[in-house]
Amino acid sequence: MLLSSLFFPRTCPFCGRYISDRQIREEHIEWLCVDCWRHLPRTEQDYLRENSTETTLTDGIVSRQHAMHLERAWAYLHYEKGHPIQQVIHRMKYSDQPELGYWLARQAVLDTKHEEFFDGIDVIVPMPLHPKRMRERGYNQAEYIARGLSEITGIPMDTTHVMRIRNTPKQALQDGEGRRTNVAEAFAVSHPEQMYRKHILVVDDLITTGETVKSCLHAMKRFRGARFSVFALCKAR
Repeated sequence: MLLSSLFFPRTCPFCGRYISDRQIREEHIEWLCVDCWRHLPRTEQDYLRENSTETTLTDGIVSRQHAMHLERAWAYLHYEKGHPIQQVIHRMKYSDQPELGYWLARQAVLDTKHEEFFDGIDVIVPMPLHPKRMRERGYNQAEYIARGLSEITGIPMDTTHVMRIRNTPKQALQDGEGRRTNVAEAFAVSHPEQMYRKHILVVDDLITTGETVKSCLHAMKRFRGARFSVFALCKAR
């Protein structure tokens, strides 16, 4: 038994059961117990066009969709309040366990039978945090998710060309029209010429109304000739 497991036993964030070294060694599953891994609320959207993630990101903005050249979108897991997945996302974002996002992103790639979702993508860009929130939290969970995707697919990750310039209140505290206006003009880009005609995969942890991602994509329109796809770890039903 590893000493770290003896003094700091790893427990499943879904059910709270102890995760043994044997499970990690034999099943190669280190963040969830085997039962919870098998019953993850997978969306199976990786091969579905016009899935709920795509329609959320394009709903009501047909003209802007054309300008953004949104190619495809996929959320790996369903998200519901009260479901154990809520606790997983909370741990990842607020309890200093961003490795959960890294591991789940890697599993998303290994899980999919439709690798063409990643075909032709040139660079992976995680949704940026505002510097103030980055200092408070100490990490950007979207970067961990993006890093997990990058390591399995071999597609490089970039964190230098998109930035968050407004430290907006949390979207969860907004409703309706407030979600859209809250994140309006919240993002900016640098050296857009370096992203000329790239196919960019934008990565986020959770999509609810999609307004934050839409705002980011709107700023990224300055990347002339670029095409965009989106991956989210979770999508609210």
